[in-house]
Amino acid sequence: MKDIVLNVMLYIARTGMRFIYFFIKLFTRQKNNKVTMLSRQSNSINLDFKLLNEELKKLDNVEIKIFCKKIPNGLGGKINYCFKMISDMYHIATSKVCIIDGYNIPISSLKHKKGLEIIQIWHAMGAIKKFGYQVLDKEEGSSSKVAKIMKMHANYSLVSCTSKATREFFVEAFNTDRDKIKVLGMPRIDYILGKNNSINEKIEKILQENPKLKLKKNILYVPTFRKNEKIDLSDLINKVDEEKYNLIIRLHPLDETEVDNKYIVNKCSTTDLLKIADYVITDYSAIAFETAILNKPLYFYVFDIDKYEGNRGLNIDLLKEMKSCSSKNIDKIIDIIENKEYDYDELRKFKERYVETADTNNTTRIVEYIIKILKKS
Repeated sequence: MKDIVLNVMLYIARTGMRFIYFFIKLFTRQKNNKVTMLSRQSNSINLDFKLLNEELKKLDNVEIKIFCKKIPNGLGGKINYCFKMISDMYHIATSKVCIIDGYNIPISSLKHKKGLEIIQIWHAMGAIKKFGYQVLDKEEGSSSKVAKIMKMHANYSLVSCTSKATREFFVEAFNTDRDKIKVLGMPRIDYILGKNNSINEKIEKILQENPKLKLKKNILYVPTFRKNEKIDLSDLINKVDEEKYNLIIRLHPLDETEVDNKYIVNKCSTTDLLKIADYVITDYSAIAFETAILNKPLYFYVFDIDKYEGNRGLNIDLLKEMKSCSSKNIDKIIDIIENKEYDYDELRKFKERYVETADTNNTTRIVEYIIKILKKS
């Protein structure tokens, strides 16, 4: 009964949006020089949008609009977000290009003006874990009925990815044609590789504010988010020798696991923490690809891999592809760190397979694609 009520409410909401959008399209004009970026991943401009914005500003006569807002908790916040979506619909209707970094309700569920190009730059660099259409009706996935009603991941003109291998995962996850997924990369790769040295300045500032990070080797732990589940950090904390290492823990923003403040480094992004880290431990997070770009020792602590496979599923068999640095047991990972026995050749193969765009031209490639669209006008 609960599912039926939800589905009816979604149908009503989508119908209402279509009604409003019909009149917005009727009384607005599409601007052939307007680029709009939309995100609900955070309340601030993400790194990819920031870099694209900086590059697009170099062009003559291009109007750029950026709107980033998470869906708030609580009824009042959600009602306010509905008004925000009406504003988004106006900007979508008046744009030639829209860029998003995740599922966007108005983008996928509405019918747009002819000539609008929608570019998906997914917020994760790759896809170790399955998502989207790959996990419909699974414990950590969406309902297939909801996905159908809300037209999940529909209307994309282009999906950018970092490799041909990743493209195959995206074909399934976005339920889209292979030829719409192009290996153009992600702007953040330029930043990670130090283009314009902007990241180096930030690292110096972080180290000045956290001088302890200069005194010992730094182990960064970045686990993926697990729906309705907290992460047991005790094994990791107990095994790391804090006389020799600084342990830094960076959880997903939605993760409610409690972490002692001594393991937290604030006022910096996870991407910046990678530069500070000497060793990176993750599980199924796409932070693995960013770490591989930097050629830093990367470890996969997959204590719940059997359960995770059942609840969600994986695109990459870590115990096979990264067998020398993947384990269900934290003792093995700590031993590899202690004995300095890391297999860099295995890491290189991983990087070459999943990040073909490991250069500093990612932003340029995407902007060149946008320029072609604008010139069609």
